[in-house]
Amino acid sequence: MLTRTKNLRRVCVALTLAGVLVISQWSRAGHALGDTRLIVWFFDVGQGDAIFIESPNGEQLLIDGGPGSVVLEKLSDVMPFWDRTIDRILLTHPHADHVDGLVEVVERYDVKTVYTTGVEYATSSELEFERRISDDQNVVIVNRSMTIDLGDGVTLKLITPTSSLEHERVDDVNDASIVGILRYGETSILLTGDIGNEAELQLIPFIDEPVDVLKVGHHGSRYSTSTALLQAIRPKVGVISAGEGNEYGHPHQEILERLASFGVSVLRTDQNGDVRLLSDGEEPWITAFSD
Repeated sequence: MLTRTKNLRRVCVALTLAGVLVISQWSRAGHALGDTRLIVWFFDVGQGDAIFIESPNGEQLLIDGGPGSVVLEKLSDVMPFWDRTIDRILLTHPHADHVDGLVEVVERYDVKTVYTTGVEYATSSELEFERRISDDQNVVIVNRSMTIDLGDGVTLKLITPTSSLEHERVDDVNDASIVGILRYGETSILLTGDIGNEAELQLIPFIDEPVDVLKVGHHGSRYSTSTALLQAIRPKVGVISAGEGNEYGHPHQEILERLASFGVSVLRTDQNGDVRLLSDGEEPWITAFSD
């Protein structure tokens, strides 16, 4: 009888600890009771991009996957262990620091829809990604402006590309990135992929109002985030996704100074870790989670 009581206590303690861990993860992920909030994570995946979006109704969108497979750890930190589905994946462009992690994601998770330009860029990661999405997922080739409805008033308006790049070779794959504006009420986020200054100039006419948050282009390269773009969008916050001590020197000092001259507050994954944005449709609030 004593042994049975001890075993029961152990089970109760284990269940309690498990419950505490689940609640802790749920809270860190940005959820709350009666939640009507948009959650956006800019993951610290090293020298690359991975952005995870969850609308108030639970619709999920992963934009890019970073290099390697670290994105899987990041997803497990913010998604409950029983959730093995991701509604949508979007690949901005097929450089390794954006597509590598997605190869593993489509292997581990049931993905309903994949968005890509289909631009030709024959690397091993890109070819493997295309192979894995060829049969099971609904693949949407982005070849025009379109709006993705994520539910509960959350939309992602894809601005570029404006013509088909499927099976095309381009001079600069970065400038062929899918660019979009995420909106929820009064909150807006410009997601730029890796576009450079020339592509930014083509983008400006399609942006009709300031944005709250800028995902700074190309990890803070000196060839992105032009004065013209900043004048057009007037962001309050800039998020830079870059790897600590990366060989490219991202973010470049001149970009940091340019952002500062426009009064933009900057958060960097190489210094601040994962960056989480929450919004109830009004002013967003942003928190950094350094390790």
